[in-house]
Parts: sequence; structure tokens; C-alpha cells
Amino acid sequence: MTALRTFYGDYSPDMLLADLHVHTTRSDGWWEPERLATAAVARGLSAIGITDHDDVAAGFELADVVVRRGLPLQVYIGQEISARENGRDVHVLGLDLTQEIQPWQSVAATVEEILDQGGFPILPHPRPAGRGWPSFEQVLALETPVAVEIYNASMIDLKRVRDRTLPDANEEARAFYHQHRDRLAGAVGGTDAHFRTIGRGLTAFRGDLRTAIANRETAVLYRNELERLLPWDPVGYITGLRRLDRRRSAKYGPRPR
Repeated sequence: MTALRTFYGDYSPDMLLADLHVHTTRSDGWWEPERLATAAVARGLSAIGITDHDDVAAGFELADVVVRRGLPLQVYIGQEISARENGRDVHVLGLDLTQEIQPWQSVAATVEEILDQGGFPILPHPRPAGRGWPSFEQVLALETPVAVEIYNASMIDLKRVRDRTLPDANEEARAFYHQHRDRLAGAVGGTDAHFRTIGRGLTAFRGDLRTAIANRETAVLYRNELERLLPWDPVGYITGLRRLDRRRSAKYGPRPR
């Protein structure tokens, strides 16, 4: 297995590992619950966040698999919620949820609903204004200190595919977090897994994950690995997005303009 590298914070090998940004076939991911449970344990994870777009069903399925098989894995049932501001979708991760959160609310309303359920919010892959969403300004505008995903392995993949001269989104997020750390909760890392790898972006912690995030006692790690996919996998990704759009539109109506 590829060696772990520290991206932010103080890490030691006795810390536990979590990948808090994983998609399944319920939205636009490759993973199914049975094989995901096996892969998570094999990759040394103690906890995993299932964050399908606007859907929580796979998290409950994975939690059932873990209990049935007696695996040493904490499952955080979650959702990558499509908030909506200024005519654009803004993704917000909600973890430790009990039910699906309605998409296309404001970022602040989305975060409030996560907290009302007893969950915890993470703002994933933040960017400078005009280069992506959520923006740094949107993160700081929230009244509640939120966790920030400062390492997202998929952002590295996109940089390799699109334009290697673009600024490194993770390095920008790390600098933003370091500058405003006192106004935020903990820093986290995630793979944003859509294809055949997990554990490329990680959150290291001791004890209870939620407590470590609240107290800013996490470290962010990564493995310097490429995404692993087969030529037909992007077809499954696109099919999953279309299936998600149909299901979401049937439940909530068309995306607001």
C-alpha cells in the first residue's frame, strides 16, 4: 500500500483514519456496499463517510453490511447536498444524518438543517471567489464554525486532466484554512471517490471523530496515487448522474434557475 503523507496538522501512526467523501452507485460512484465495506477495511480505515449526491440510502445499506459482517468500521451516513446560491449549485457535506436533506436551499439553511438532525457539516473543495464553489467567502459567512475539506483527491485528478498549470486547489484550501483556522472547525481530507479507489484523501484523528473535528485536533493525509478506472467506468459515472437527476427531479422538481 502506498505510504501516507501529511498534508496538514500533526500526525502520528497511532491515529485512526477516515475517508469522509465517498460516492456509491446510488449517485455517480462505482462502489456498492458489500465491496466498499471490504475495501475500506483493507485500506486501513476506521471510519467512512458515504456522501452520495442528494441521497442517503447507500449509507444505511453500508451500515447494515458492517453490522452483519462484524467489521471494525464506523459508518457516517451522509449526503453531498446541492445547496443553491446565485444561480449555482454549491455542495455541502452533511454527515451523521438520519434522513435526506432537501436540495437547493441556501448554504446557511442547508448547514442549519444538518445541525438540526444532529449531524455535522463539512464544506468540501472550497475555492477562491470566481473559481469554484463553495467559495472561501461562503465558508466564512456562516455563523457556525464548520469543518473544511482542505484535501480532495479528485481535485488532483481534475488538475491532471484539465490543465496542469492551474493553481493547486488543495494548496489554496490549505492556505485559506490556516489563515482562518480560529473561525472554523477541524480540517478534513477525503477522496471524493467516484471510481475504484478510496483512501487517497484522509482525516486522521484520535478517539471520537466528531470531537476531534470540533476541537480542531485532526490531521489531513493523502496517498500519492492516481485514480484507478477502466475505460467503461466514465459511462457508469454519466449514467449515475442521469439516474440521480431523474430521481431528484421526481421528488423535488426541476433545479431552480
